[in-house]
Amino acid sequence: MPRAKSRQGSPGSLSGVKLREGLAVALGGALGTLARVGADEALVGITYGAHLATLTVNVLGAFGLAFVVAHGVPRLSPALRAGISVGFFGSYTTFSAISLLVITSNTVEAIGYLALTFGLGIAAAVLGWKWGARVRTQAVVGA
Repeated sequence: MPRAKSRQGSPGSLSGVKLREGLAVALGGALGTLARVGADEALVGITYGAHLATLTVNVLGAFGLAFVVAHGVPRLSPALRAGISVGFFGSYTTFSAISLLVITSNTVEAIGYLALTFGLGIAAAVLGWKWGARVRTQAVVGA
């Protein structure tokens, strides 16, 4: 039986994944999770608190991720950019919570929540993208 070829990564990598970036994503993910839990806890006891917390983190996350991607954050290392974009914003925002809220709500609330989530999320992403691009352009012109 033929043996599978072994994958040898470059120095500083683990199975082809850069160790530094993996650690940055893990740390960013932990911080994003803590921020998400904080948002949930801040709205406990408020009517529709879970809905509001999920909507808030997803809209802020859409804005933040679009800003980071559009800006490029040139002074940050690739590992730190991955930690912020994939790690922090990946764990801070959530599709699973949206799905759960929708299936546990009545039809009118579910449709309204989805429309609000996607409408505000896309608007926030557009604003984040434009602001990030503007900041990047100003940084290039000012340099």
